[in-house]
Amino acid sequence: MSLGLATIALSAAAGFVVAVGALLYLAAPAERGAAQFLTDARPRPRRFDIAAALDASPPGRRIARDAEAAGMTTRPSSLLFLSVGLLVIGYVLLPGFVGDLGAPAAVVVALVPYVNVRRRAGMHAREFKRQLPAALDLIANGLRAGQTEVQAFRLVATEMTGSAKEEFERLTRELELGATVESVTASLHERLPDPDLELAVDAIALSHRVGGDLAKMLSDIAQTIRDRDRLSREVGALTAQGRASVWFVTALAPVGLFAVSALNPEWGRLMFQTGPGRLLLGVVAALVALGFFVARRAARVEV
Repeated sequence: MSLGLATIALSAAAGFVVAVGALLYLAAPAERGAAQFLTDARPRPRRFDIAAALDASPPGRRIARDAEAAGMTTRPSSLLFLSVGLLVIGYVLLPGFVGDLGAPAAVVVALVPYVNVRRRAGMHAREFKRQLPAALDLIANGLRAGQTEVQAFRLVATEMTGSAKEEFERLTRELELGATVESVTASLHERLPDPDLELAVDAIALSHRVGGDLAKMLSDIAQTIRDRDRLSREVGALTAQGRASVWFVTALAPVGLFAVSALNPEWGRLMFQTGPGRLLLGVVAALVALGFFVARRAARVEV
């Protein structure tokens, strides 16, 4: 059975490759001589670019936003091709190892590249959030020393490391190309949406419109962020026991189920291999999940 599935999967993959190759071949223009290029004034047909089409698709745009937030230069089409390749390979190989779970496992493997991009985007955003108060202090100190905003941004890109260095290097490059300070800071907030960063971006925009002491505003925002982080850590320490209790109580149900099934296999067989037992397990699992989310929400304290 697995050999038949492998044959079908290989045939589908080969058909897909042949179809894409034929499409690219038919869309390509015929060879033309140099004289024809010089004398023919007709508009030349544009070649169909499957990579560009994937980049412009809704999944491609979503991947592009996530990759940009992660500081990656990977094209969405490359990531999509990699996911399709992993899906085909996983569908062919994994059934031989995990049996009927091969198809779901292949889907999970195909999602690994996108999950990695999302993970890197989250790490990039969290690192920038931690570095934001220090970056704002550097900008404020540069402004007090008589530097322009562009020079202060370049100071941050020079003195800091990690996500802050990457983002402010990008800001300085965009400013050197003629962009305005308001536009590049707004673009930064679009890439890394964060309420603390929004305060700094609004302060810069406000100083450009009505004036004011931008250095003092940025210093006050940096101190406010530090105070909020300190308060958040204190609240987290005070509520740690409640949050741990939520996980502990939720884990009691599945642990108890498997323990009783091991001690009394007949009871476990009734629960896992009969219709009423599976229905009961589904209801219990839904109630446990509902209780987990409600209790976790109750234990969360917004700062």
